[in-house]
Amino acid sequence: MTYGQELATDTVLGLGFVVHLPHAAAADLGAIGFSDHASGPWRRLALDCRYQKVPMPNHVTTEPNPSRYSEAMEHQIALVRQLLTPIILLGLAALVLVPSGLGGTAAAQPAPDYRSRTIYFLVADRFHAHEPLEPYVDPDHPDATNDVNCFEQTCPDEAQWRRYWGGDVQGIIDKLDYVQRLGASAVWVTPLMENVAAYEGGTGYGTSYHGYWVQNYDAVNPHFGTWADVSQLSQALHARGMRYIQDITLNHSNPNDNHAYGQLDQLDGPSVPFIRSYAHDYDPATGRRFYKHYQNTAACQAAQKVADSEWDDWQLHHCLLADLSGYDQRNPTMAAYLIAAGKLWLDNGVDDFRLDAIKFPFPEFVARFTHELTDHTAAEGREAPYFVGEWSNGGVGDDRSLAFANHYDVYGTNILDFQLALALNRFIGGSYEEPAQATSGADLDALLQQRTTAFDGRDDWQGTFIDNHDQMRTLVRLQKLGIQSETERERRLDLATVLLMTVRGIPIIFYGDEQYLARYDEGHDTPPTYINSDNDDPYNRLGMTAWSETTPAFEIIQALARLRQSSAAVWQGTYQGVYTDADVLVFERRSGADTVLVAVNRGDARTVELTTPVDLPPGAYTGVLARTGETNAAARLAVRAGGGATLTLGRLGAFVARSGEVP
Repeated sequence: MTYGQELATDTVLGLGFVVHLPHAAAADLGAIGFSDHASGPWRRLALDCRYQKVPMPNHVTTEPNPSRYSEAMEHQIALVRQLLTPIILLGLAALVLVPSGLGGTAAAQPAPDYRSRTIYFLVADRFHAHEPLEPYVDPDHPDATNDVNCFEQTCPDEAQWRRYWGGDVQGIIDKLDYVQRLGASAVWVTPLMENVAAYEGGTGYGTSYHGYWVQNYDAVNPHFGTWADVSQLSQALHARGMRYIQDITLNHSNPNDNHAYGQLDQLDGPSVPFIRSYAHDYDPATGRRFYKHYQNTAACQAAQKVADSEWDDWQLHHCLLADLSGYDQRNPTMAAYLIAAGKLWLDNGVDDFRLDAIKFPFPEFVARFTHELTDHTAAEGREAPYFVGEWSNGGVGDDRSLAFANHYDVYGTNILDFQLALALNRFIGGSYEEPAQATSGADLDALLQQRTTAFDGRDDWQGTFIDNHDQMRTLVRLQKLGIQSETERERRLDLATVLLMTVRGIPIIFYGDEQYLARYDEGHDTPPTYINSDNDDPYNRLGMTAWSETTPAFEIIQALARLRQSSAAVWQGTYQGVYTDADVLVFERRSGADTVLVAVNRGDARTVELTTPVDLPPGAYTGVLARTGETNAAARLAVRAGGGATLTLGRLGAFVARSGEVP
């Protein structure tokens, strides 16, 4: 084998096995997204590295070998880092050489640290329809849009929940002042790319109102608007000092067994097929296939019988996710298409990206995607994008997700912390949880301390959340656990919100949580044992109907978002446990002289003596949540000389105080 062929093997890419490539194209670095047809530095890297002698393990097999994961992972990381170093240097040079006013705002104040931001996540079709309601109706597929207004009336049929409701980009723009007053300074929007158009039955039930069955990255889904609307959204966000986070799918296009059958188009306006279908996906230039075709292998057949959390590395990067047409990002033409799509959306005003299903694409492609897009913004004098990837079940205990996130210099993306979300939900569930899944204050404290070590100190850059569009809403989860009182469910969600806003990480608010948005009568019960495996789809994606700015949840988020913006202790400070028991967790966040003390109580009202000295000046504190509802208004902290303190907490109440607060 030539050195180019060696570089094209899977072992070098760190997936724990070697595959013999049967044709001369194996010598091309297209296997990792490089091509002789590449331009600029990528072409130079391809030519330089093709003849570079990279030590190769002698073990050769065509089957996965999980035992070699660690060795192969480190080999991949070293190689990708080596390949990317010149590109990173090129990007740094661009930051120096490009005038600061080019594509940016030279006179603007320095951008705040991204960790000080609060992200608001919305489903475009369900957040807000511009008024008066005039939903787009596809003339060829009119049944894809509901013929009733589900924002204003009850829609009992599941089919109605799987059609478009009429939310759009203009509707988002109309509510940006509301989102800004909430305290969010970044907005994450579900994919706005053109998706499959029809309403279908079967596995791909319904329409692509959610945005994750893309058919053309070069066009905007007409149900949501136009390129002009996208640019206007970006401008409206930037005028408010807010960032635009666009969701994008790098793993797949659309279902291969219905809808468009994997067809992928390009160009706006009169689009033309880029890929005919999953079955007819040959690259006319090279004869290679655009999609992955390993479903008939024993490994992929086995993968279909278990959750993807149980897949080995080969399965993750070769087997399809459900029936979705999974891209072969090692095809250089496919890789170039996706990278061009990312740049196109950047050029139309996007700042940052949420990367859907990030555990499945070939990891070396993820590295190339994030680095090329970062260089693209640098060349325009813009702030680097923030990338956060959806690694389902990721976080403490999932070693592969941690290895991915902790090599940020290689892969360039953070991840969503699913394990923290699970712990927050289990903590507020209290005694209603299945005993084996219960989480005490002490358990949560241990996890929060472990996160810092597990993420190599970068846990403050990961995306944190309570619930999302792929999970059961927390209020519904609490109801299914047996909490019948709506008021109690809301107070427990408030506790999770306080924790979300004050622990290490960048908090993401799921649209409607500030209004206690929930649908409880979806028609099925879930025993507590299985509560964490039921996603409640599609009833977790309700339409927003209330915009109150006086709910306790709204006021809590507002107060703590302001605190986060002003307090380095919150957005970058250390985590220090102060007191724990079954129902109470007290901790401090510290950065220099800035200290914030946080306490949550999921039990009855009580007074706690804090024998561990707290880092607050002596005095009596009412805290920053005193005006966020009766439960929190009752909280008090009395700090004595020497650091001891007495803390009073209301039932299901919380308390937050800062060292700068006047006692």
